[in-house]
Amino acid sequence: MGLLCAKLRDCCCFQSCSCCGTSSPPMEEFQLLILGPSGSGKTELGHRLARLPRALDDQEATNGVRCYEVSMEELPAKLQLTEVGGNPEMQRLWKHYYASSHALIYCFNLASDPDELQATFALLTDCLRCTQLAGKPVLLVASHHRDGVQLYDVEYAFGLEELAESCGCPLLICHMDDAEDLQRGVRWLCHQLLARKSQLEQRIRYDVNMQVWQRRKRSLLSSGKLAQVHRQRFRRQTRKILPTIQGIGLMRPSTAPPNIFFVNSQQAESPKL
Repeated sequence: MGLLCAKLRDCCCFQSCSCCGTSSPPMEEFQLLILGPSGSGKTELGHRLARLPRALDDQEATNGVRCYEVSMEELPAKLQLTEVGGNPEMQRLWKHYYASSHALIYCFNLASDPDELQATFALLTDCLRCTQLAGKPVLLVASHHRDGVQLYDVEYAFGLEELAESCGCPLLICHMDDAEDLQRGVRWLCHQLLARKSQLEQRIRYDVNMQVWQRRKRSLLSSGKLAQVHRQRFRRQTRKILPTIQGIGLMRPSTAPPNIFFVNSQQAESPKL
């Protein structure tokens, strides 16, 4: 009986199997944002995760937005990746993608000089201090190599652990050129997303609604319609409380009695002594 239960468990209860005619539940889907300075390897990472060959004539830095879909059997979730260019003009648009993202993948060039790396992680700090990214998982992906520099050196040199604690963001660092290390990082990110699914979705709904409202409010203010809406909304009909004047007399209200009686009460004269 124990062997039969083990066979049924392997066949039906925990796996999708054609012999049972059952299908596994749909995989959870998450929206991930890929950011980083120009030339940090964002496009290359997107192609590797999506397992798409990159064209030889497509080696320029991204000046726009690219989308990728990652769906692997070894991953417990489906990932929709959105890459935004890293030049200074595109960096001003990053904040518009924070609200709808479940997590952040941040790329950096490990071969950069210390000053460039300092600017790179200062940019990351600015991103994570935004309320729409605070608390969301972050995967740091390094590209290229530099002799004598390891990932833990970067982690301690730029205080990444303290940054993660101050922003409440779970953070892991991995290398793009190490396939096993990159796969470990992506699996870690998927597990973080699944563990925080309900909280992240609630955050996204709130942030997206607030973003829509702010955009609508700016549109109304720019067109001058917001003050007009408030005037129309709170306008009240004026009421005439005092009787209207006709000539020199006053018009009597319809509810008044036809005649007005004046009663003059006189005190009884006291008897003479």
